[in-house]
Amino acid sequence: MPSQQQLVVQSYTDGFVAGNLSQILSCVTDDLVWEFNGSQVVDGREGFAEHMRNDLGSGTPELTIERFVEQDDVVVAINRGRFVPGDGEPVEFVSAEVFGFRDGKICRIQTYQPMD
Repeated sequence: MPSQQQLVVQSYTDGFVAGNLSQILSCVTDDLVWEFNGSQVVDGREGFAEHMRNDLGSGTPELTIERFVEQDDVVVAINRGRFVPGDGEPVEFVSAEVFGFRDGKICRIQTYQPMD
């Protein structure tokens, strides 16, 4: 049975796949920090929302969480997916995302995705 934190991560992921920015933002704190491959990309919910608007507007994502690993206030999601850009060939990927939690919401996301 999934934990409450895993359900939040699943809701976040479902929102991303559906292109539902409201659903995505309902899962995160106002002071969210997001890092991609070790470099800070976004600091704050509004910056994250802007980044998500750009990502969601550039193509169609497909994402499946293959496994969760959880300890205390951290959930790791091992993912497999593909992104279909509006004007290009689909790009398949695997990733691991580390979600830090505070008060039932995601306050930190660290995304690790091999780059070609």
